[in-house]
Parts: sequence; structure tokens; C-alpha cells
Amino acid sequence: MKKAKAQPLKLALVVMTCTAATNAAAVNVDRGGHPQGGPASLAPATLKPRGSHASLKRTVRAEDLQAAFRNRIEVKFREGSGVRSRGGELALDATQARGAAAIAELDRVRATLRGARRYAAMKMHPFTEDTAARLKAQGERGSGTELPDPNLWYYLYVDAGSDQAVADVVNALNALDVVEVAYPSPLPVRSADMDSRSAEAFEAYWREHARMDWPTQEHLLSWERGEGARTLLNEAPPPPSAVAAPTPALGPSGMLAVSYVADQDYGEAAPTGIDTDWLRGNFYNAYGNGWGYTDAEYSWNYWHQDLTQLTGAVLVNGQPHASAAVLGNRNHGTAVVGVLSSDTNAFGTTGLVNGSAVRLSTEWPTTGYNRASAIYSASNQFWAGAVILLEMQAASTIDCNGDGIVSASGANADYVPAEYVPAVRDAVKVATANGRIVVAAGGNGNCNLDLATFGGYFSATDATKDSGAIIVGAGEKLTRNKAFFSTYGSRVDTQAEGDFRIVTTGYGDRYSAEGENLFYTSTFSGTSGASPIVTGAAVGLSGVMYLRYGGHYHPKEMRDLLRRDGTPQAAGGKIGPRPDLRKQISHMQNRYPAMHSTDFDGDGRSDYAVWRPSTGVWNIRFSSTGLTQSIQWGMQGDVPVPADVTGDARAELIVWRPSTGMWLVRKWDGTTQSTQWGMLGDIPVPLDFTGDKKAEFVVYRPPYVGNTPEGQWLIRYANNTYSAINWGAAGDVPIARDFDGDGYEDVSVYRPSTGQWIIRFFSGTSAVHALGSWSDVPVPYKAGNQWNLAVWNPTTSIFTTKNIHGGGTSTAQWGLPGDIPRFGDTNLDGTDEYIVWRPSSGTWYNAQFGGVQWGLPGDLALSR
Repeated sequence: MKKAKAQPLKLALVVMTCTAATNAAAVNVDRGGHPQGGPASLAPATLKPRGSHASLKRTVRAEDLQAAFRNRIEVKFREGSGVRSRGGELALDATQARGAAAIAELDRVRATLRGARRYAAMKMHPFTEDTAARLKAQGERGSGTELPDPNLWYYLYVDAGSDQAVADVVNALNALDVVEVAYPSPLPVRSADMDSRSAEAFEAYWREHARMDWPTQEHLLSWERGEGARTLLNEAPPPPSAVAAPTPALGPSGMLAVSYVADQDYGEAAPTGIDTDWLRGNFYNAYGNGWGYTDAEYSWNYWHQDLTQLTGAVLVNGQPHASAAVLGNRNHGTAVVGVLSSDTNAFGTTGLVNGSAVRLSTEWPTTGYNRASAIYSASNQFWAGAVILLEMQAASTIDCNGDGIVSASGANADYVPAEYVPAVRDAVKVATANGRIVVAAGGNGNCNLDLATFGGYFSATDATKDSGAIIVGAGEKLTRNKAFFSTYGSRVDTQAEGDFRIVTTGYGDRYSAEGENLFYTSTFSGTSGASPIVTGAAVGLSGVMYLRYGGHYHPKEMRDLLRRDGTPQAAGGKIGPRPDLRKQISHMQNRYPAMHSTDFDGDGRSDYAVWRPSTGVWNIRFSSTGLTQSIQWGMQGDVPVPADVTGDARAELIVWRPSTGMWLVRKWDGTTQSTQWGMLGDIPVPLDFTGDKKAEFVVYRPPYVGNTPEGQWLIRYANNTYSAINWGAAGDVPIARDFDGDGYEDVSVYRPSTGQWIIRFFSGTSAVHALGSWSDVPVPYKAGNQWNLAVWNPTTSIFTTKNIHGGGTSTAQWGLPGDIPRFGDTNLDGTDEYIVWRPSSGTWYNAQFGGVQWGLPGDLALSR
């Protein structure tokens, strides 16, 4: 074997918490047998700060109420202040705030409100205060970041007599320390694709109804009790199950066999589409079966004959107000859900993920316009990893599109993402911290979110400003240039087509002969049209992950994936890449590698290696020498599974081809081997089940693939015989390691739903260990030449290890969200080092030896 010329090793000692990698000579195992040398031996004891809205306080003028409710103010009280509402009056919760200082602060607020003729206070969220507190606490545990307290966000209804008097109340509130921020409550903004006539009618309605109905005492008390809120804080997903092939149905009379599926090119291959068609052909559950999303906007047509998912759909924030359910709003919601959930049948369109469950959260319920409540309600639905689609935009209070005027309406309005409104941003923070993936329309204002006048509010790097949402821009279908109307900037993460060419349900410009229940359009557009396409990518990836591995993507993990990979944007202000699921599915394979070995030169050390799906090239960097070698073997769609199948102590280059179940082996003597073993839906797990130091070809067949009650390990031996072992359940992650050290690798599964490692030893005995949770990534490690258990949390970047031989657990923080966790013994001392691979830069970070750039974004990282 000829090795490439050695390249100098550049150590990049990156500070990931507050400490650098340790010296290479440091001892890297503790008394309990846990790997050491990471930047922090223990997880941080305190939460990361959330940031404050106090910098947003500003002087409000009477004219600022032109785009606001004339009698409603949105107020966030200071954390820890204990302010609550009781029957519409502001009060103190004695368990949250005590003493004369708190009472004096509240008295100052009351004195300010006495400047109005009357007032009423109503919390924004629809839950009981205890439920909201649990939502906050649960999110803080999951994210490691302090969250805003939903119990401190209020609507203050004020009867002040004039716009100037309302502005005076806002300014007086902002002068108080106990008030974090106060501002006039913005009017609803028209949907992003609304035609001019409908938009004018929409805006005229709100000019005439710019005063909210005063809440009745009965309503205030009912709201405080949380009555009517659909509370599913601990809801769990259904177990992964077989995906039945949809049965095509005949269409209604005029629509018989009239199909527009061929025109739905947003599901086709890149660069035009996001390649859901390919995903469906190569992975189970690409239709989102068993998964769920919630659409948050104004209204929908529940009776469209191509949207049976909406029949009896759960309305998590109540029924839409009669004024919200007008035709224009119904068309918008119908078009959005049609992109995702229209039925598989012989007519109309087919949704990108129409196997997914759908819930609807109106921002404009019968109880009054309340966007924050719609988001809070959605964040309490489904389970971590489910998706919330936030369709509506917001109007900026600055000129952000350069037309010289500030406008909240019309063709040149300054439209930006909904989280421009502080109460909305905090609601989104709570949602994402609780694991909900939020996809938000960027807005159709052609606004530059990086303008200095925004004061860094849309910073892509300031963690205190980050809501965690995926913000979507609109691109031109064929060129991928920024659409002329799309808001843009560094905080816009990804894009899809939005230039008036989206074919979906609703509106009727494509077909309307049989009335609204069979309306179809071919001109849906805007960031409103781009956002459900991106939601389709998020739901599709999540559904495949759940059915295949039982886990879920963390919101920032999904966002990082969509930001990093995909079809690059062309010209215009930054709106990010377009999803390409053929590329992005590789992240799932990165997350759950099934490798037997990555010692490619037989020196006993783990080598750094990446496999490039786009070219099938293996790029290997040998740990002992720093020399490198590149070899082409495999093609896109294959799964790299390096293993030593010859017994020469060197891992051969092996790929498994899901479409055929073929194992393709390139040996180091230059010969090749191909063996068919397995089928689409199987998971390749090479292991040495005979103790001869040679890996066998093994596939793990999940129950939904084999239609069996248990998972099956199908082992093919060198003499062409085989055996089958039933071990595992739907959603388990197959892992093969020699956990008892007897020389035979054990069939083992990690069960994300319970955080259990269920090991079946070669002897036939078994053991169960608890370590991890649903969002963690299982990564076994070796200490003192013995295999042990570990998980890595993609939210906190914390490794948690459990020594099953010496006992005890340990934690260490290493890496950043979006990294790929690995372990490897690169110095031949018998104990693995903490390693992460950073896909955004192609850099490996070893907690003991520093960093080395090796690989490119989109590669699969190989280390064992």
C-alpha cells in the first residue's frame, strides 16, 4: 500500500466550554475506568443565561398605535418578580416573590395603570400556571439554558381614552424596573401570499376592529384556570410500526383520475426539489408515519376532499374566530397543509409527508387574537422532535427593505419573521427548548435582518437572541436565487421555492369546477409556500429517524443540518441552501454508525476516516503516522461499514447497498468481494460472532421490516451457513460490542424510549443497563480494553459514561450542538478518547490530543 506524503498535523485546541484540551501526557482514565482529559469533567451546574428584553424598551408615540391594538399592551415582567393575575387584577404569588420590595414594585405598576380609566390583566398562555412552570422547567432541563417564564407574559387591556394616553401608559410601564419590556400589542398581519384584494379587505377589517373586546370576568377566570387548554405535556409517540402502502382512491366526478402530482416538483430531485421521492424509495417511514406536526396560522378548510387528515383534526388552541375563517385565510391554511398532507390517491396532489398526524393551532381563536397562545399550545402537543410550522409573518417597526418608509401593510411592507415580536420569540424559545422543531416563515418584506437598526436582534451567533427556530426564505424555483420579496440575512437558515409556482390544494386557480372542497392552485408562493416544503424535510427526516432508530432530532441539530447541507443558494441576499434529503439523510447514518473497526493499517489504533457519499471516496488519516490515503469504493446511497473480515487486523473498506442488500468489500491486497445479505429496511451491523477475529456479515431486521414481533439479527458465516437471533424491538438501535470480554461480540440494542441497553451475551445470558434518554446518541467506549456504555446529548454536548465493569458513571462536556460524537483509541493505551467530528468544518476534536481538519461537510465520520 502506498501512503500519501505526510501532512503536518495542525492542532486546533478549541475552547468548547471554558477549558482547553489537556496535555497529551495526561492520564486519561479515572479510578472508575472512565475516559478523562475532556474540557470539563462534570456538566455545568448552572443554566446558560437567556438574555433580557430590557434593551428593547423605547419611547412609544401615539402614531405607533396605527399598526397596534388601541387598547392592549404586551408586558413581560422581570424574572422572579412573582407577578400574577387574579380575576384580571395584578397580584403577587407569595411562593415566587416575597417581602415589602416586591409589594412596592407591584404598587408602582398598579399606580401606573390607574392612569387609565380601567384595566384587565390576562396571561398569554392557555395553561394553568403550574403547567406553564413545568413546561419551563422541562425545557431548561433539556436545553441547559434559562428560559423566560411564560407566567410573566401578560396582555394588559387598558381603557385610556386616546392613543396618546395608551402610549403614556406603555412609557410609564417601561420606566419601571419590574417591567422587562412593554409595547403596544401588534395587529395581525396578512398572510404572506394573500392577493391584493384579500389583503386590503383583511387590513381594512383590522383597522375597523383595532380595539379588542374587553374580556369578561367569566372569561378571565376560566383562562386563569386553564380551562379548554389541550394539555399533553408528557405525551409519548406511538411505537414505530409497519408502514402500509396507501391505497389509491378514485376521485370525485369531475376530478376522476386528474392528478397534479407530476407538477409537484418540490418533491423531486435536487436542485429543483428536496428529493422526498428518493427518500420514500430508500427508507421506510419517509411519509412521516407515526410522526406529527402542528400548523399555526389563522384557518383551514377541514372539508377539502383531498385532505382527509383534517377531518376531525385536533384544534389545540380552540376554534378559529368567525372573522379568521374567511375564504382567504381558509385557502392559505389549506394550501399549506396540502403541501404536506394531501392524500395519496388517483386525483389532485400528494402531500410530502401525508402519513404524519396533523394538529392545528389557530392564532385567532374565538377568545381573541393571541399568537403567543397558539405557539404555547403547539409546544405542548405531540412529543420532542415533532414539528411546529409557524406560518404568519410580522411587521417591522423600522424600514428594513430600503424603500424609505415604515409600513405594516401594502406591497412594500416591512415583513419579517414572527419572532420579531418579543412575546412570540419567548414562546418559540419555550417550544424549541422542549424539543419541538419550529419552522418559521421568514416574511415577504425583502428585509435585511442584518441591518444595524435591528440592534443584533436577529443575530445568528448570539445565543441569548436565538429562539432555536428554523427561519425559511423563499427562492426562485429554477435558479435558487432569492425571490425578490423574500426577507434575508445571516439568521435565515434555509429556503425552498416560493415564486408563485407551488402546486397544492386551495385557491382554485388550477381547478375550481366543483367548489371550494376541490380547489387546487398552481401559484401558491412566498415564504408561506417555502415553509411547508422545509417542514416536509424536517418531518420526513424525523420520521425515518424514529422508525429506524427510535430517537429524534433536537431542534438545533435539525437546523444545523439544514443550514449546512443541501443545494446551495444562487444569487441574492442570504436565504441559505435548499434541502436535499439525499445528502441530509447521511446525518442519520453519521449519528448511528455500525462499524466493526476503523483500524485500517493494523497498528491497533483507531484511525480518522471519512466516507464521502457524493463520490464514494474513503479518506483515511492514519493515527500513528499522520499519513493519508484516499480510495474510491462505493456510491451515493451506500452505507459504509468498515470491518476486518480477513483476520489481518486491518479493517477492509466495505459498503452495504440498501437497494440490493449487497455487501461490497475491498480488501487491502486489491481484491474485491460481493455478497448479498439483507434487504431494504435492514441495518448492517458487522460483528465477530465466532471469536476468530473476523467480522461476519450481519444485518439487524427491525420488526416492521420482517413483520415479526421482535427484531432479528441475521448472521451469515464464512461457510455460507447462517443463524438468526431474535433480540430487540421496534425503534431499538442495534449495537455490537464484546461487552463481557469473552472474545465474542454480543448482540445488543439501545432503547431510546427507556434509555436501556439490553445486551445478549454469546453465552445466551443477558443484562440490562439504564443510561440515556430518548434524545441521546449511544456511543460505546473502551476503557482498560473493556467495552462500556456511553451516550452523548446533542443539546448539551455532554458525554455520560457508565463503566459496567468497575461501576459508576461520569459526565464530560465536549463538542457543540451539531457535532458527531465518537470515541476512539488513537494512542494504543487501551482507553478511548472523547472525540467529536464537526460537519460544518470537517474538523475532528480529540479531547486529549487537540484538533485536526480531516473531511468536508457532508462526509460520514468513521471512528471506532
